[in-house]
Amino acid sequence: MPRPFVNGLSPKIVFPGAKITIRGENLGVDRDDVINLYIFGEDCKPFIEQHSSNRIVGFVGKEPKVNDPKVIVVTKSGGEGECNMTLELTDRVERVGPVEEVPLWLEENVMFDEVISNRDRSSSQSLQNSNMLGPKVSFKNSADKSPDADPKSSAFDPIRYLLQHHKDITTTELDNGTRFLQEQCGQHTSTDIEFVKTNIDVLLSCHETLDKVNDLIAEEEARTTGGTITCPLDTVLRECDHCANTLFSHILTKKDKADRIRNALNVIERFSFLFGLPDNIDTNIARREYDIVLNDYKKAQSLFADTQVKVFKQVMNGVKGKIIAFSRDLEVRLLEPRRPLNEKKQLLKYLIEFDCASTKDPAWDYLQKQQQQVIDFMTTSKIEFDTKLLDFVSLAIIKVSRDRNSDHEEKISPLINEFVDELCDTVTQSLPDFWSLCQAYLDGSLSPEPSKPTLTHQDSVLSPPLTPRESPPPSRSLLREGEIYLLIQAVIELLTTSVKTYCVDMDLKFNSSQDREHAVAMLQKSRHTWSPTTVKRIKICVEKLLSIGIPRNCLESIIHLIGNLRRSCVRCLFLYTEQNIRDLHGRENWQIGQERGHTALPFLFQNIVLSLLTSIREVLEPIKLIDENPIEELKSDVQSMFYNVVISFADCLKHLTDLIENSKSEEAEKQYIEEKDSCYNSGIKTEERLVLILGNCRHTILTIIPILLQTFKAHGYIANSDDSIDNKSLEQYSSLERSIFDKYVNSKENFVFGDIQQFLEPNSFPWDSCNFPVGVSIYVQELALKLVLAQAELQNIEKDLLKRIIGHLLENVTVRVCGAISEVDRFSKNGAVQAKLDLMTCLELFKDNMSQRCRRTMYDTLDSIPSADINTEDETVLKMLLDKFKQQNSVIFSCLDYNLTNEASFGLTNYGSPGDGVSRRRSQKRVKGKGPRSPPPASVSANTEI
Repeated sequence: MPRPFVNGLSPKIVFPGAKITIRGENLGVDRDDVINLYIFGEDCKPFIEQHSSNRIVGFVGKEPKVNDPKVIVVTKSGGEGECNMTLELTDRVERVGPVEEVPLWLEENVMFDEVISNRDRSSSQSLQNSNMLGPKVSFKNSADKSPDADPKSSAFDPIRYLLQHHKDITTTELDNGTRFLQEQCGQHTSTDIEFVKTNIDVLLSCHETLDKVNDLIAEEEARTTGGTITCPLDTVLRECDHCANTLFSHILTKKDKADRIRNALNVIERFSFLFGLPDNIDTNIARREYDIVLNDYKKAQSLFADTQVKVFKQVMNGVKGKIIAFSRDLEVRLLEPRRPLNEKKQLLKYLIEFDCASTKDPAWDYLQKQQQQVIDFMTTSKIEFDTKLLDFVSLAIIKVSRDRNSDHEEKISPLINEFVDELCDTVTQSLPDFWSLCQAYLDGSLSPEPSKPTLTHQDSVLSPPLTPRESPPPSRSLLREGEIYLLIQAVIELLTTSVKTYCVDMDLKFNSSQDREHAVAMLQKSRHTWSPTTVKRIKICVEKLLSIGIPRNCLESIIHLIGNLRRSCVRCLFLYTEQNIRDLHGRENWQIGQERGHTALPFLFQNIVLSLLTSIREVLEPIKLIDENPIEELKSDVQSMFYNVVISFADCLKHLTDLIENSKSEEAEKQYIEEKDSCYNSGIKTEERLVLILGNCRHTILTIIPILLQTFKAHGYIANSDDSIDNKSLEQYSSLERSIFDKYVNSKENFVFGDIQQFLEPNSFPWDSCNFPVGVSIYVQELALKLVLAQAELQNIEKDLLKRIIGHLLENVTVRVCGAISEVDRFSKNGAVQAKLDLMTCLELFKDNMSQRCRRTMYDTLDSIPSADINTEDETVLKMLLDKFKQQNSVIFSCLDYNLTNEASFGLTNYGSPGDGVSRRRSQKRVKGKGPRSPPPASVSANTEI
């Protein structure tokens, strides 16, 4: 923008404080654009009254510099300007006559000079008009009305008069003037007195003569004309007056009207600020220039608040009405949502400054209204949620009545989450600004700073200086501190009550008991879906409130609610997880993974529990800025519930075992298929499924449970030194594994001994009358074949269980075969050879797989057979038949070639007592890396050793 240029000044002769009009170009975009206004070297920017880009109206400063008569304008947009004109500085002109012309703007508070009394005009005027000091210095009218400075007073002091009005004269002139004034005053006084004294008799005689003449004239007029001489004169004067009025009434009327208009224009021009104030207020309000409105209103208040002029009162009443309406508009705009905080503070300051609010403390009134607005919004949200929930429940009841399998519990979760989010969003969006305003109210920053409106020189003459507005006493704000905390607590209490009603107590205010019971049931069933989200959302809300500085004692209710929500949420998550784990039997597909011996069911169990852990971590995450440890508060509950979760998978495996047992009958098998066992026809037999369940149980004990325990301990939910859960859970799983193992072994025993049971009964074989043996008995061959088939079944599913199960079956084989032979009453020679051949064949078949006890039992039974009649030839035939059997059944021998004596490889080897199933896990913890355990003692019974 070009530099400012001044090309016109009016007037050109000024005095300190005089009003001046500056014309030119590029004088600034607005008043804020003007940086400085130098007049006579003094910055007069604060005295600018009116401003435009080509005209500035202001006032000359009180201390101008005569040596710098230019006017320089400095703006932000154009910089320092130029001026091609100069001003002339003169003394202040105090008074002029009504028709006297001067090249200055003068004050208009005195329109005319005082009327000089006609009394003693001749003497005083002659004294005033006399040249007291000769032609060089003339007499000046004095504004000092004291007697000793008034030439007309008898107490007139010439010396004081000269010192006051002729300060620039020399001492000689001062002496001459003093003598001259003294002579003049003496001459006037002595002349008047001497004249009266000398002619006193003449004056009295003249007075008496005039009185007589007046009496004679009155008598003559009364005698000749019947009245005084003044009566005709009065009549003539009245006629003249009437004639003059007739001739000049129109002109006089116009003159009076012109005078009234002139006077009115003078008043309007003089008080243009007041008469234009209503329009200026409307214009500035429309432009949002509230500072100008405030400054103008304060200026008008200081000038015309106590005026007695009727017109001024009317204008001021109109201005006050506009300010009151504007204050009401500010109160409404303050309550509008989503208004920036700084704008709210500024509007509150304006409202306090205007001092036209509906209450004496508008800031406190606004805080109460805003708090009530938040409460009303939350109450409305609660009512709307009641309506939505009732409609949802009613619709769900109708759908359930049509379809019993309809499930609406999960669909109610978004409704709850939406309600909680709406409440928390209302609080977190409203309370930060509300708390900031409360802090500003308490520290007094909302109170306006004392300020003095800018006045022109003319305004300063018309009225006394403004009295700064006193700020409100700080004690008033401090007394409100407790009430402010109560306002915040009321909002937090409403949030707490609303969430607690639906999420904890579930105290629904429905008219119908059926609707209420159905809604409560739906909320309870779906708690696991919406409860974690609710805890997390409220926790975030509390963290935001704490971060902005709201005291914790105002949030105690909501913090206590979070504790209750955490407790109920953790409980429902564990219960839901337990139910999911118990229902895992429906997801068993009996497919063996890369790690043979178990299905994917343990991994599903592990994933569900780890997912539970993730949810619990989110729920029990401590609130920031608060010293709390929710894990310690709920550790005991978490430990007990974790144990229930671990045991629930044992219930799932037990349920699968029961289903398999029931599926052995045709009717139960059909029911089992209807229960959506999609893999029932996958080719896996019932006994094979038992082995898979046994493998799942074993994998859970050795792998899954340690991982889960270690994970929960790492997160602090279970004490590191606490092994109670480990022991109890292992006892349960060991008992389950023993039960499944017994069921499977029983089924295999039925399979192995079912067809040969008749040969193993006492005296079922003619041992005393049989022919000479030609080969191994059929029951031994059948027994070997069944054991090979059982072994093949185990090899395809679980190799680790092979030694355990085969070893147990060999125990039973030994017991039954040896028992059957031992109970024979009498052997013939051929029978003895046959019995020896059968026992020797069993020893050859199972020699590497038998335990020491079984082998000893076999040898004892073999020694108990009578051999007195058996000769060397018989023994040769016996050995030949045994070798022949071995050659013919080499495949069977190779299949049964397993070493079962190293019982440390059996896994969980001992089921003798409920706690023995933990032995291997504990031994691995104590002697990790020290090699296998030693085999159990031989005294263990066949029913307890695997």
